[in-house]
Amino acid sequence: MEDYFSYTEKLFNPAEAAGKPEALKGVRVLDFSHVIFGPIAARLLADYGAEVIKLELPFSGDLWRPATYWGKYWKHSNPIWHNITKNKYFLSVNLKLDKSKELIYKMAETADVVVENFAPGTAEAWKIGYSQISKINPKIIFLSCSTYGQYGPMRYFPGWDLLAQGASGVLSLNGYPGTDKFYKLPDYLGDFVPGNFGALAIMMALYYRNKSGKGQYIDVAQTETLMRLLSNYTFHSVMGGEIGRTGNSDPTMVPASILQSKDKKFLALACTNQEQFSGLLNAMNRKDLLTDERFTSNLTRSKPENARVLTEIVSDWVKSKTGAEIINIAIDQSFPAAEVEDDYTICNSSWRRARGSVVLFKDTMYGELMIAGPSAQLSGTPSRTKWLARPLGYHNRLVLKKFLGMSDEDIMDLEKKKVIGTFDDRPGLKPPVYYNLAEDPIYNYGKEVNQ
Repeated sequence: MEDYFSYTEKLFNPAEAAGKPEALKGVRVLDFSHVIFGPIAARLLADYGAEVIKLELPFSGDLWRPATYWGKYWKHSNPIWHNITKNKYFLSVNLKLDKSKELIYKMAETADVVVENFAPGTAEAWKIGYSQISKINPKIIFLSCSTYGQYGPMRYFPGWDLLAQGASGVLSLNGYPGTDKFYKLPDYLGDFVPGNFGALAIMMALYYRNKSGKGQYIDVAQTETLMRLLSNYTFHSVMGGEIGRTGNSDPTMVPASILQSKDKKFLALACTNQEQFSGLLNAMNRKDLLTDERFTSNLTRSKPENARVLTEIVSDWVKSKTGAEIINIAIDQSFPAAEVEDDYTICNSSWRRARGSVVLFKDTMYGELMIAGPSAQLSGTPSRTKWLARPLGYHNRLVLKKFLGMSDEDIMDLEKKKVIGTFDDRPGLKPPVYYNLAEDPIYNYGKEVNQ
């Protein structure tokens, strides 16, 4: 057998992903969700081959379409939107109309999964909730995403990412000891993390359905999902005190901090065992510290007063070297260190591109865009990106004709009754100005077009 790393490089080669089967091919998902939490759960399924049909209101669409960071658009689109909704089919249907519900019920007959993140009870009030859909299709797996859950005294409270971060306890641990400053987790981790757990819950339900033939209802609350990432409440229950905030240091091992180098680079440095600590001291030419009773074991080093002293010693040494020098010394002396990377270095990271972790994807409508690759590499059924986000209602004809067997006359009638529609002139909803939809075979599915 060839050497292990040549073997794994060939096994997970991202260039071969498109030629491999899709794990979720044949799974159909109705995605009623909006913004980030629910859409991420559905998009993860789409990345592995599920047929995800995203339903939006005509002429307005998802709230996140035009809500880009700092008001900056890319080719009349929210660039973050592409990462959240790639690989989906976009159907624009007015959920408030009875005629629309006929369409949804028809799609539900052959659907496997429904995802929604309206305020609790809203889907039920609109007659597209679990109790209604499960009567049409008892095998349906129905995921409801919310901040506080579908039942309980907090169910009607409004919430978003920041509220979930606060209510979960995450914010109480994020910051520096001895201060009253708290720091929001960056971006919208209170949406992205629960969205991943939502997809995981769907996969467990699909597995159970394969064995039992039974569908089920899934209730995922942001506050509970984020809380499951923490152990502080367990610690408090037995110790009667708080873990407290630890800033940039790890309270379970010392040294383990974010430190700044001579050339102003930030580095993460952490020694998890005595061998690594010894390697660091050897690099610092401070082997004498091995016999210092304050630092002879991780237990003694972890005492707060000792940890502060040792961290300062290490910090001073790091300040005397450049970031590149620290990394090279760490490799040579076998202790862990890594540069704290930013957006620019991640986008241009050669090793990430080689692994397909960061992908410069060439889309037929938008051109090249840097997007995230898979978070887990599957050798047999890898994820892939087939297309980026699309304008509002872009797949109306394809979904209605191919999936539901409707005629052109049926579609024209739905358009006249305003059951379906497309986009207005707002950024985030429409295609790039240079793109000619009249020549797009997908947008005009079933029509002859000039290409």
